[in-house]
Amino acid sequence: MSRKPVHLLAVSKKPTGRQAIWQAIRAHRHGFTVADLARETDIHRDTIKTYVQSLEKGGYLVPQFSIPPDWRLERDVGVEAPRVTRDGKPVTQGLAREQMWRTMKILSADFSWRDLAIAASTEAVPVAEKDAKDYCGNLALAGYLLIVTKGKGGSKASSIATRYRFNRAKNTGPKPPMVQRMQTVFDPNLGQIVWHPEVDA
Repeated sequence: MSRKPVHLLAVSKKPTGRQAIWQAIRAHRHGFTVADLARETDIHRDTIKTYVQSLEKGGYLVPQFSIPPDWRLERDVGVEAPRVTRDGKPVTQGLAREQMWRTMKILSADFSWRDLAIAASTEAVPVAEKDAKDYCGNLALAGYLLIVTKGKGGSKASSIATRYRFNRAKNTGPKPPMVQRMQTVFDPNLGQIVWHPEVDA
């Protein structure tokens, strides 16, 4: 079954998927079974078990070795469900854009996409120049970035890159705006699509 577009999930009042499971875990932090979580979330037990095992490997849950298997919450990281792989390792997908969104709001001077890629990169999650260029271009279309000077020379190494400044009036929250498959820009802080290609066509 294909996943619903993120903007449709965002408007739902009831949490779904991993977020619903995590919320149930926090509500039963001192001890729970897969059956407990299934009753509360209406999510298939196999799906719950896979996520619970991933959280255990990541150190978020501790097994209590009861029969049936029982866990308790060991590391509560807040309301947002941990994004982990089956091995319990943090999912890095999307982190580069989180870093760019956070960095562009901090920068006091104007910047190019090349500047942003350097400033937003970390040892664990480097930001590719191509991704920074694409993200800046889309956020400029949506009004999050203001163009200070237009670039020249395309993508050549000797080209002059477009310079941007963050639009403080568009600081909608901590979550980075998302560029979706249809090239629309969705703001998870607002729960709505804020730019669509047809609007400015």
